[in-house]
Amino acid sequence: MSIARITDKNVSFDPKAIAAERRNPTRITVPRRTVLRGTAACITLPLLESLLTAKEARAQAASPPLRFMTWHISCGVWGPSWFPTTTGTTYTLSPTLMALAPVKSKVLVLAGMTNAPCVNSQGSHGCGPPGMTTCMQGQKPNIGMGISVDQVYAQSIATATRVNSIQISGTDSTFSDTGYPAPYNGTTSWASATQPLTPLANASTVFNTLFSGVTATPAGTTMAAPATTAAITKRQALRKSVLDEVIGETTSLVAKLGKTDQVKVDQYLTAVRSAEMSVQQMMTAPATTTAGCNPGSVTVPTMTAGPDTNGNGAKIFDPPTYCATMVDLMALAFQCDVTRVISYQQMNGGHSSYSSFPWLTPAINRDHHGMSHHNGDVATGLLLAQVEAWEIGIFASFLSKLDAISEGANTVLDNSIIFLSSELADGNAHNQGATTYANFTGTTGKPILVAGSGGKKLNTGRHAIYNNGIQADLFIALLNTLGVPATSFGMNGTAPLTGLT
Repeated sequence: MSIARITDKNVSFDPKAIAAERRNPTRITVPRRTVLRGTAACITLPLLESLLTAKEARAQAASPPLRFMTWHISCGVWGPSWFPTTTGTTYTLSPTLMALAPVKSKVLVLAGMTNAPCVNSQGSHGCGPPGMTTCMQGQKPNIGMGISVDQVYAQSIATATRVNSIQISGTDSTFSDTGYPAPYNGTTSWASATQPLTPLANASTVFNTLFSGVTATPAGTTMAAPATTAAITKRQALRKSVLDEVIGETTSLVAKLGKTDQVKVDQYLTAVRSAEMSVQQMMTAPATTTAGCNPGSVTVPTMTAGPDTNGNGAKIFDPPTYCATMVDLMALAFQCDVTRVISYQQMNGGHSSYSSFPWLTPAINRDHHGMSHHNGDVATGLLLAQVEAWEIGIFASFLSKLDAISEGANTVLDNSIIFLSSELADGNAHNQGATTYANFTGTTGKPILVAGSGGKKLNTGRHAIYNNGIQADLFIALLNTLGVPATSFGMNGTAPLTGLT
C-alpha cells in the first residue's frame, strides 16, 4: 500500500499512516503468478498452488489480493420496484433485484443514502457519472472534478498488477450537458481533478489490453509498443488465437502441475478462448437497426461496430452480446490478477443511454432517458423497472462468475468489493437522495449495492437502511476495508460509514 504520493484534495489520509510509510516505504508484494508469453500474447494464469513454496502459500492465505470495482447504470431507478420493503438478513428481494437471489448472501442493499454534493437540477447527467465516484460537483466550462474512489485504491497499490486499472463502457457516445464538458458524461474514473480516464468501448481493445501484452499506465492510458501492436495485428489478420501463441509454454507447464491445478488451467484457458470467440463474433456481426427516441429528437442508431446516425460518431454494439462478453472479460481479469481495479459504465447517462430495448420481452421501443422522466406515471415506471431488472441480471451474472472461482478458502467475489449505483437517485427528480412515490412507503434514497466483502470483512446479505447516510462516508469505509487509511473523501465525507462490518 502506498498513499504518500496521492495528494488530491478530494481525499485525505491518516497522518500517522503517511508518516509511517515515509519512514518505511511500502514494498508492493506481488503474488507469484505464472505468465505465458508469446510474440502477441501475454496470459497471466490464476494462482497455482502447485508452484507456491510453503511460505508463499501461507502469505497468500493470510493476505489474498483484494479487488475493487465501480459499476454505473444510467438515469436513476424506479424506486418502488428497486427498494425492498423489509430489512435485515431475512429481507425479501424487490422485483428489480430478484436476479441477485443466487448471490444474495454476498450483497449489501443500502437505502436512505444521499450524495448531496452532486445535487444539480441542470446538468445532472453530465456531472452525475463522475459525481457518483468522486462525491464532487463538477466545474464548467473547464474540467474540474477530483480523484475517484477507484483511483484512490488503484494508485495506492501502484504496480501490484500488470494493468493498474481498466475503464470500460458500453458506448463511446457522450454529450455536453448544459455546458458541462462532455468527458463528464462518459467518464466515472478520474486520476485527478483534471484527468478523466476515458473508458474503452471496444471489446477487441479490452481483450487485447488484458491478454495480448498491451499494458496500461497507472493514469489509465492504454499503451502498446509498435512491435507488439504489429504482432497483434498480424495475429488477428491470420485469425490466430492468443492461445496459439503460448501453446508451447502451456504444454510444458501443465506437465509440472498437480491434477487440481491442471484442471484449473484447462478451465481458465477454455474461458479465455470462449471470450475471444465472443469478441470475434461481435466484431463481425451483421448490422441491425432499431428505432429509438431521445427527449426532443428521434435517432436510429446502428446496433453494430459502425458509426450511428445521431451525429456524434458513437459506436454501439448489440447490448446483450456486448454486456455478456464484458462480464466474461472482467471476470477473467480479476481471476488471473491482470488488474484489481475496474470501472464499468453499462451505459452513459442521459441522451447517451439506450435508445430502445428490442431484446427485452416484451420489447420496449422507448428510450431510457425519456422514460426516466416518468412524471410519476406508474406504467412508465414499470417499464423502467423492466430495464433495471435486465441490468441487474447482467450484474448478478458477473457476481456469480466471481463466486464460482475459488481462491484459497474464499472465492474471488469474497475477495472483492463491487459498488453499483447510478448518476441519479430518480431520473425524473434529478435528485441524489430520497424520492417520494405514490402508494409506496418503503425507504428510498440513492440506489446502492455493495457486493463482495473485501476478504470476509463486510457484513453482507442484508438490506440496511440509513438516515441520510452519506455516500462519501461509505467510500471511506470501503477504502479502509481495502487497507487504505482514508479519513475524508469528496466534499462531505468525514468519517467511515458505520454498521458495515
